[in-house]
Amino acid sequence: MNVFMQGMRRSGTTIAFDILWEDGNFDCFYEPLSTATDDTFGGGSGMRSVDFYEKVRQCRASFMKKYLHLEKINMKTTLRKSLKNILSGKMPAIEMENMLNYGAPRKPELEFETDMPDYAKEYIKFMISQAEHTVIKFTRMFSKVRTLWEIDPKAKFIHIVRDPRSVTASFFLGKKQRQRDKFPDENIFFGSGPEALIGASRTLSDVLLKTPEYAHLRKCKAYMRVMLLWKIMFRRTHYDGQALFGNNYFLFRHEDLLLAPEQTLKTLYEFMERPLPEHVLEWVQKNINRTPSFFAPENPHWREAVKTINMGEELKTAGYEYLF
Repeated sequence: MNVFMQGMRRSGTTIAFDILWEDGNFDCFYEPLSTATDDTFGGGSGMRSVDFYEKVRQCRASFMKKYLHLEKINMKTTLRKSLKNILSGKMPAIEMENMLNYGAPRKPELEFETDMPDYAKEYIKFMISQAEHTVIKFTRMFSKVRTLWEIDPKAKFIHIVRDPRSVTASFFLGKKQRQRDKFPDENIFFGSGPEALIGASRTLSDVLLKTPEYAHLRKCKAYMRVMLLWKIMFRRTHYDGQALFGNNYFLFRHEDLLLAPEQTLKTLYEFMERPLPEHVLEWVQKNINRTPSFFAPENPHWREAVKTINMGEELKTAGYEYLF
């Protein structure tokens, strides 16, 4: 059985990944379309002293060796020739390993495209061919749910979502709220421009605000940029996921895990048609911080963003209708 997990950055995707990693019965891959170059122990959650990217790097090396029959590629000497051959259709882009970083930070606009080149699809197929049960966690596939379905229409698809206020605060404050001192009050938080954003939230919102549909919001504050990203990413993931995967689509709310971990895990494992291992439940009960993280949750700017962006339908579908 293959399990595809997709969720917006800062939505608790790593914690969900941690759970299935703890299970021990899955071959787990963490963000295979990222750069995967830095040692990232524990991923976004920081709960494990494991470099999740090491497995991805090993997989890439094996894939490239098999796909190209090359063990080592000199990027500098082959780059120009490869580009020429790619454009002429003689050679796939996979010759440049960096092309497997399909989206931000290399090229954020790729995340909004609904398809991807064959080499990237073959890369995902290669991953799921390694074991009987595989889990792959994505944050870059919100526009490419159909691609995942075409790769394995029988896969389980887990859509991870988190209250957009928490997601926004996380982008502002950083991991473990390391940037908290930069936002001493609500006026600074809600009045900040795009320079306040860290990570992919700025570059992705830049792409979105250049489109005709959302160009009228190009001068909006940073918090509203993240809310807009939340709307677009939720809508594309949910509607395509539900339409294509049907009963194999599962909406996993981060808050449900925090507030009712045992019931949430039981529901998740019932969805996957697997028994819930006792050690997984024990790990979650020991390691999950059950306190939701917000910044000024009652501030009227949140409702202003909901109204301006017209995201009521998405919030209601996700179970956050209390925001409007």
